[in-house]
Amino acid sequence: MKIPKKKSVFEQWLQYLGLPLALICFAAFYTMSTPEGLTVQGQISLAVFAMAFILWVSEALPTYTTALLSLVILALTGAWTEKNILGVFGYDVIWLMLAAFIITSGMEKSGVARRMALWMVTRFGKTAAATLMVLMITNFIIAFVVPSTTARAALMLPICLLVAQTYGAKPGESNFGRIMMIQEVHANNISTTGILTATAPQILAIGLIKDLTGQNVTWMDWLAASMPIAVGTMLISFLLGFILFPPEVKTPQGKGVEELKEQLSSMGPLSGVEWRAIIIFALTVFLWATGPWHVAMFGVNISLVMVAILAGTALFLPGIGFLTWKETSIPWDLMLFSCGAYAVGLAFEKSGAASWAMNWIFSGMDINSMPFWMAFAIVMAVATFSHIVFSSKVVRTVILIPTVVGLAKAAGINPFALALPAAFTIADSITLPPNCKPNLIFYSTGYFTVLNQLTYGILVLLGKVALMTLASVTWFKILGIC
Repeated sequence: MKIPKKKSVFEQWLQYLGLPLALICFAAFYTMSTPEGLTVQGQISLAVFAMAFILWVSEALPTYTTALLSLVILALTGAWTEKNILGVFGYDVIWLMLAAFIITSGMEKSGVARRMALWMVTRFGKTAAATLMVLMITNFIIAFVVPSTTARAALMLPICLLVAQTYGAKPGESNFGRIMMIQEVHANNISTTGILTATAPQILAIGLIKDLTGQNVTWMDWLAASMPIAVGTMLISFLLGFILFPPEVKTPQGKGVEELKEQLSSMGPLSGVEWRAIIIFALTVFLWATGPWHVAMFGVNISLVMVAILAGTALFLPGIGFLTWKETSIPWDLMLFSCGAYAVGLAFEKSGAASWAMNWIFSGMDINSMPFWMAFAIVMAVATFSHIVFSSKVVRTVILIPTVVGLAKAAGINPFALALPAAFTIADSITLPPNCKPNLIFYSTGYFTVLNQLTYGILVLLGKVALMTLASVTWFKILGIC
């Protein structure tokens, strides 16, 4: 019988007060006078966003209940149209999550995921710390060849789930599982910040920087400047995880490494089913990695989501696949949460409320009289945490870079010195599940709560801001950025 994890006194108070606080917050934003520059629709979206945020963090209601409630309130208050709200269920992220769990089920049934997990643990992961470090390094390596955070999340998910089983980690109970899944979110996003081509919005950012400042940024310029920050940030994440959530196991639970080696050996040579799973998985990774060249190779572009759906379909095909629908494990409650969370975030963004909040924060800054390092730290903090109000990295980039350039010019600061480092924060979306698709994928495993991710993410990003501020007077100066 599963024993529910005992909540701390703080978590219990959060749960008790969450609902009344959420309702008070909603009422306050909903009934206040509409601020200048904000539309009524944006004001209502802000009220719904704040209410949902409090309910998700406090867990006063189940996350899926809050999601469904938010969908209804968005429609009834006119914050977003019913057509757009219900249309979220057809968004690519929802279908990608569905396909990712089908692929995961296939990898598990075939035995390939178990073989990979056992090999990783017996070869490199003799301790919990070593296993976590290997998973993080793996994420950084594949970021060079798979230019999509979402594809990498779908790729790593089955491996992480099997590693969790190897360590006896149960969802919602195990600190090892909690650290591993949240650190995968961190590694996925932070590794992206170190590689210019790891996500399209970063390429958009350097285009804007060139147009607005006249400064050109090459692939190597970005790598040299941002990768050391990315590596340092992941080291902070690695160490902080052991402080926040001390693992209850230091080695594979109840099974020595030698016993695990015996299990790996007992699996024998690869079976026919495993070979089929490997071929499907390898073709999926190949198509994800070669996305920019699909038209030249095939005459047609195959999107990330279509590749995932194609892989999931192959697993069901007679003679090729080996999976039945009843054998798939899809967390439908968390899928509902994803839909609701995405709708709330999109309504907040598309209503103009997110842009208004960003401009309001920057307009209140008087950085003219500050030392450069202090102005730099404040701008980087706002830039990195702006992902909380923007669900789209593209929209965030389009708003963030011109705003930072304008702010720098008004303060008499070299705009390049603020704009390029601000671009290094575009993929810092690690504090809440709806911030980006990989977050939703790993949150759906049930290993961590919204509060777990929020606390861990804020502390890691504060560490990153500190690293970048230090770099602004050292490494960035050497590179000629600041």
